[in-house]
This record gives sequence, C-alpha cells and structure tokens, in this order.
Amino acid sequence: MTTVYVHDNDKTQTVSCSDRSQGVMEVENNDSAPLYDFRFYGHAHPEFFLDQNQFHDGEQLTVDDIMNKEQFQLKFV
Repeated sequence: MTTVYVHDNDKTQTVSCSDRSQGVMEVENNDSAPLYDFRFYGHAHPEFFLDQNQFHDGEQLTVDDIMNKEQFQLKFV
C-alpha cells in the first residue's frame, strides 16, 4: 500500500508518497462540490480522483491499472 501525504485543504498542491515518489493533486469544482484529481510524476502510480465524501484522513482505495491493482491510503499532514 502506498501512503499519499496531502494537506487537508481545497488547494492544488504537490503531494509526496511513502515510496518517495511525488505528484500533484488538482482541485476542480464539479457542480459546486470539489473533486480531487491525483496524478503522479513519471507515471509512478495510476491516476485517480476522489469526491468530497472520500477526501479524508485514512481513506483507503484500490485503483485498477492496466496491468494490476494498486492500493493507496491518504494521510493528512
């Protein structure tokens, strides 16, 4: 499981992961509710997005990639 370290706010920001990779979380307003879009540099991990109900400390999710599944957990810093 890869932990993604992120600040608990609605601002686009650089994120760090437990495996030392990095990426960006972009915040988009979708029908007046924020949508959190995670993308990782160098395609180290698959992209994923969360809605406001999923964006909380400790959230765990599994992302299906082309070749396998990857597990993530959010950690607010």
